[in-house]
Amino acid sequence: MPRPSQVSQRRAQLIRALAQVMAQQGYEAASIREIAQAAGLAPGLVHHYFPDKEALLVALTEDLGAQWLTRLDEAEGLAPEARLRRLISLHLSVDEARPDELGCWLQIIAEAARRPSVGAVWAGVVLSLRSRLVVALTALAEARGRTLDAEAGAAALLALIYGGLTLGATAGGPPGYAATAAWALVEGLLAAAPSADGPSQAAG
Repeated sequence: MPRPSQVSQRRAQLIRALAQVMAQQGYEAASIREIAQAAGLAPGLVHHYFPDKEALLVALTEDLGAQWLTRLDEAEGLAPEARLRRLISLHLSVDEARPDELGCWLQIIAEAARRPSVGAVWAGVVLSLRSRLVVALTALAEARGRTLDAEAGAAALLALIYGGLTLGATAGGPPGYAATAAWALVEGLLAAAPSADGPSQAAG
């Protein structure tokens, strides 16, 4: 029976291999044989570590999600505006991601709608990101003296971010447009938000 360390090593190899193959040709087209070949393992060993390809996709989603949230947490110590800008740029700066990461995420999003096991993990990642955006938006609004519906703002930002990523991967667009649009959305929300002190009173 494989040692625990060997099991972890083999699972990690297969997760990386799925990411590599899936980013090139999609999840459905990625065969167990190709995944095993990319991992440098015999095809028969794949089912020894994962019951099926879907379980391997779930593991990849968990792995990418954990890495992504760790990266986002690096922005926690920044000032409110810098923190929110960092959270946005981390999603929209391709050069900060592994070359195959965007392709994997787009495949995962597509599979999450069809496979509840993948969808549950993906939803956890999105909720964690949304909570970070809510905290960052709330802090920035307070710093600007505004009262903001941060939950609605975070949802709008998420829609713009993931729409921008999908469009960029499929149809392209002007360089940097999505990050610029995301920040314009933030500024628009803050400008429309009421003052934290309430409306000014006219002198009687």
